[in-house]
Amino acid sequence: MHVILIFAFIASLIVGCEKNNETQNTLPPAGVEQEIGGLSLTRSQKGNPRWKLNAKSANVMESGQIKIEDVRLMIFGGNKSKDVDIRSDSGEVSQSTYNVRMTGNVKGTLSDGGYLTTSELYWSENDKRIYTMPGVKVTIVYKDSKIIGEELDARPQLETVELKNVVGITTRVEGNSDQ
Repeated sequence: MHVILIFAFIASLIVGCEKNNETQNTLPPAGVEQEIGGLSLTRSQKGNPRWKLNAKSANVMESGQIKIEDVRLMIFGGNKSKDVDIRSDSGEVSQSTYNVRMTGNVKGTLSDGGYLTTSELYWSENDKRIYTMPGVKVTIVYKDSKIIGEELDARPQLETVELKNVVGITTRVEGNSDQ
């Protein structure tokens, strides 16, 4: 009886070790060059940070894109402009252009309390603008107003925002300020 228990114990250790070695030696998915547990990327201009991106995990792709999860993009306004803090479930960063695409439960918050929600949002490094593609719905809540539209085009440094196909404007938001 004791011999059987000892044999079963040794066999379970061997099987457990083999499974552990298999998971350590597995290759990343096709197209992935490197998997990273966390990513922090800062872009600066004249020694001042312009924006910072943090992600809980990242996959560096052979194509030059970095696929990211649990994303936070902070765009610093500088001078009198407002800072923008955007969070999403996932996204991508281009290693060559530093453009960022954020997807899934995107919520952007201004330093003065206004915010926007959408399903997909882009940051263009070259143009220094935040935008959505045509047809992508956007909700903007600022002070006592709520605006719903699509095709956002915002330039945080210039504090300008364009929104097309506006379908609703509420001049007073009642109750819950967390929407």
